[in-house]
Amino acid sequence: MTVRPRALSAPTAAPSLAGPAFVALVLAALLAWAPLPAAGQTATPATAAPSAAGLSAEEAIATITEESFYNRLYFIASDALMGRDTPSPGLEAAAKYIVSEYKRMGVQPAGEDGTYYQRWPYRQIRTDADAATLEIRGDAGTLAFDGGSMAVRGASDEALELGLVAVGAPGDIAGQELEGRALVFHHPGELSQQWFQQANQVANAAGAAGAGAVILVVDDAMAAEGLPQLRQNFQGAQWRMGWELPLPQLFVTRSDFAQAVEAAAGDGTLPAGELQASLAGELPAEILVDGRPPNVVGKIEGSDPELRDEYMVLSAHFDHIGVTSNPVDGDSINNGADDNGSGTVALMEVARAISEMDEAPRRSILFVHVSGEEKGLLGSEWFVEQPTVPLESMVASINADMIAGDQHTDTLVVIGKDYSSLGPLVDEINDGMPELNLTTSDDLWPEQRFFFRSDQFHFLRKEIPSLFFFTGVHECYHAVCDTVDFVDHDKGARITRLLAHSVLEIANADERPQWDPAGLEEVRELTGGGR
Repeated sequence: MTVRPRALSAPTAAPSLAGPAFVALVLAALLAWAPLPAAGQTATPATAAPSAAGLSAEEAIATITEESFYNRLYFIASDALMGRDTPSPGLEAAAKYIVSEYKRMGVQPAGEDGTYYQRWPYRQIRTDADAATLEIRGDAGTLAFDGGSMAVRGASDEALELGLVAVGAPGDIAGQELEGRALVFHHPGELSQQWFQQANQVANAAGAAGAGAVILVVDDAMAAEGLPQLRQNFQGAQWRMGWELPLPQLFVTRSDFAQAVEAAAGDGTLPAGELQASLAGELPAEILVDGRPPNVVGKIEGSDPELRDEYMVLSAHFDHIGVTSNPVDGDSINNGADDNGSGTVALMEVARAISEMDEAPRRSILFVHVSGEEKGLLGSEWFVEQPTVPLESMVASINADMIAGDQHTDTLVVIGKDYSSLGPLVDEINDGMPELNLTTSDDLWPEQRFFFRSDQFHFLRKEIPSLFFFTGVHECYHAVCDTVDFVDHDKGARITRLLAHSVLEIANADERPQWDPAGLEEVRELTGGGR
């Protein structure tokens, strides 16, 4: 879809005006860059000096405008980047654009080996589910399932002999002894995004606890349409961070599983440790993609010698879902302007404004642009497990994702407000800036489980006080209509100004943000156990 540049007056210190020629020029320059250093090589750090603009904090943040927001988004969400899938040339071009702008601003590299990049291992596979056979065995007998009576994802390169352990809730998984066991979990409800989210949560928690497989027992109503739909979905590519094969996950109906348990143990109750499961034969996988997509990490060093080794972290994912196989009115590119070009631009605009201030904040600011969010928060998971600065130095984080949709014009949803002192702080800053005309709201959609659905989840999992700036899904969510002309650039700029003021307040405070004790306990329950 072609979007139209607008004739906008350039604000102070704004980037160059956007247009088709601008996009073509920038893209050509980025793609002409020399190859990135190989793993283990050290690149020459950027030597660009910070801006000499010498603006006060208020003056610098005031340069974040509707125009400057639009101009950056015009490139990030352009057709030339082909939807920034993980991995893809468009994603690489977006990363290079972010890096080139950070060099220009004087933002320092904070990735690996003196560069702005942190590359993480990524694999796409396709499982041969027809090869799977699940047997439930006990003293009373054995009942087997084949690939046609269940849905299967994940893989194994060996036959598995596993005991069964059943749990009633995802929060019960942490602390279970699951080495050599298959986790059994009754996962009720109809097929939906929320249903998938919980299935992923259960599988991730089981894998972290050492389980050899997961048996997800679904409602009988899923037999007619749900399981066939799952089988169809799982025939496509599955993705995974790292090189290990993903945990085998077997979806069977409650009636079928009860019948198997009855055959094996003489009754139809869920097993409590006496039965055995056998995943007979290999569950082979065809490897489709082995790659190393980029995270981009930059920093502005703090001015206080005693606090500059502490970091206020800003995060946003810069990937999207690429090109659809089902065009709409001839358009197949998912431009991802709001999701999450808007958060990407917000971080860059905050970085630009702070780099133009006459004095840096006391603490350092870390700008973490992650990829792989659309594949299951993979880039942010890798970052917190392989951080480029010490985790204990991260005093707080704010994640920005989908902050400029055309709905809820004057509302910013701040998920996580009740967990720490960050929520009241942002409310206080916003209340003191009526010119922003923003309402900072609690989570308006708790049933959608957005807590788990963007990259702040992994910072919270490491017990770093965190907030999620968000304005909700809309009719163009994961659709080709999420273009630069769809989003509300004025709202995006206002939220970015609030973000910048919040960052400065946190970075300049004498004390770190503090957890609310009840909030931390809830976070531990939701994430399955903290650091």
